[in-house]
Amino acid sequence: MKRRNWSVAALVTLLALTPAADPAAQIWKKILPDKDKNESAKNDANAEEVIKQLRADIGYLASDQLEGRRTGTKGEALAGMFIEKRMAAIGLVPYGASYRRPFKFEWGKELTPEIRLTIGGKYVSVPEDAFPVGFSGAGTDENYVLPESKEANSPWLIALYETQQDAENPHYDWEKNAFDRARKAIERGATSVLFYDNFGSKYAPVYTKRTDYESLGVPVLVLGKKVYDQYVKDMKVMQPVYMNIAFKKEFRTGTNIVGYINNNATYTAVIGAHYDHLGYGEDGNSRSVDGVKSIHNGADDNASGVAAMLAVATKLKQSSYKKYNYLFIAFSAEELGLLGSKAFVKEKDFQKQKAAYMLNMDMVGRLGPDRKLTVGGVGTSPVWNSVMAAVPSTLKISRDSSGVGPSDHSSFYNDSIPVLFFFTGTHTDYHKPTDDAQKINYSGTKDVVNYVYSIIGGMEKQPAPLFSTTKNSSMGSRTAFKVTLGIMPDYSYQEIGVRVDGVIDDKPAAKAGLKQGDIILQLGDKKINGMQTYMEALGTFKPGDKADVKVKRGPTVQEFKLVF
Repeated sequence: MKRRNWSVAALVTLLALTPAADPAAQIWKKILPDKDKNESAKNDANAEEVIKQLRADIGYLASDQLEGRRTGTKGEALAGMFIEKRMAAIGLVPYGASYRRPFKFEWGKELTPEIRLTIGGKYVSVPEDAFPVGFSGAGTDENYVLPESKEANSPWLIALYETQQDAENPHYDWEKNAFDRARKAIERGATSVLFYDNFGSKYAPVYTKRTDYESLGVPVLVLGKKVYDQYVKDMKVMQPVYMNIAFKKEFRTGTNIVGYINNNATYTAVIGAHYDHLGYGEDGNSRSVDGVKSIHNGADDNASGVAAMLAVATKLKQSSYKKYNYLFIAFSAEELGLLGSKAFVKEKDFQKQKAAYMLNMDMVGRLGPDRKLTVGGVGTSPVWNSVMAAVPSTLKISRDSSGVGPSDHSSFYNDSIPVLFFFTGTHTDYHKPTDDAQKINYSGTKDVVNYVYSIIGGMEKQPAPLFSTTKNSSMGSRTAFKVTLGIMPDYSYQEIGVRVDGVIDDKPAAKAGLKQGDIILQLGDKKINGMQTYMEALGTFKPGDKADVKVKRGPTVQEFKLVF
């Protein structure tokens, strides 16, 4: 066997591929600078103090008093006030005039007083007895209708449920069923679609301001059992129908909480975690299946990340680290599509070119017996692997290269800022009312805090890191298509088309010339109205296929050629 002379760089590389328990890791500990040894000893010494504070922070943020911290609610406001006070107590100063940074965003559609519906000349009360569905278009339709008529250029009356069993099934997805059938009706010439409940469903649908389905462009309504009995059940001849459907945009407000350690350095490091959660599950993102309205406390998701961020801030404030300024952000509206972090990176006083890197902690409270900590974003800078290798830890580190993932670091990656994402894994309580504070592994969370702090310490010895684009997005990916376009869609976009929130390097979109902010209007011969038609269009392609893609870029519509 050829003898090797191990340099420090080579040892670092070896450690990047070696579990912490390996003898090589022990060698590294022996050659650590005394300063880092002292820091490690200090971490051990104040462990109980850190755990006590983590318990207090998570205990309050995940308490019933905050009612799930849903964006824009009193509970979120109370959480924000708590975080603000904690930042002040730690010694963080506001980044600007205030810790609080509110942002407004579009969220669904409200009904307007102009809405009218008459059948046979009789007024129908909206939304009590009938209502437009979330994917209904606005507009007027005045025509004649007959049950089950399938003629073009007329309204269609369609039964919402095909069987009594469907009407009594609490898991029946009436909205998807209605969307699919309404779209087919419109393709065949329906000028509007009226679904009626002829069974009197035990779980009757109600009007919701937001939907995951794109607008179909014409009025689509649901008529309740009362309207069915009065106007539809005994309809034998054609009856006049008049409808005027009008909406106005509903806006909600979230608030990011931002604290700052100003070391008068050239570059600033960002440490973040989102503090919003699901409330009672009103926005349709709960995984609870019992149908009972319950508080989703979100102890792991993401009271744990906020508490860990505050613990890191405490350590940094007490440290001698001065290489960078440090910006701590508790993001709002992450659960609604990373809206808080997207809003922050667009703030005028946030100098992206002076942002060294961003560390994001989301769900770091359930470290398991295997002590596995997933670290995403390792491929976003050449420096990450060597810095991580130089950090001794008893944690089992699982690395993911992608800068794109289901949390707020993606917003920074999409603006060419190196990121790392810390995550202890999902569990059966994810997005359920059972994600409570007593299930948190506080000692494990403390270990994650120490690891993140050690990464920051390692970066103190580095110049501002170079940014690298990553060629995969495995973390959080749910794609089951044969091809990928290579974009990150903006899920908060509510108009026609799909807006590009990020472009992944060396994928079809990037090679074709698409850019962040483009709005995709057509893919091949498929018009793109929203995410539904975008995914359906994507599913028709296979590797090697060529397609033209039309996008709106600023005031103009441009066409690009791409190869999947």
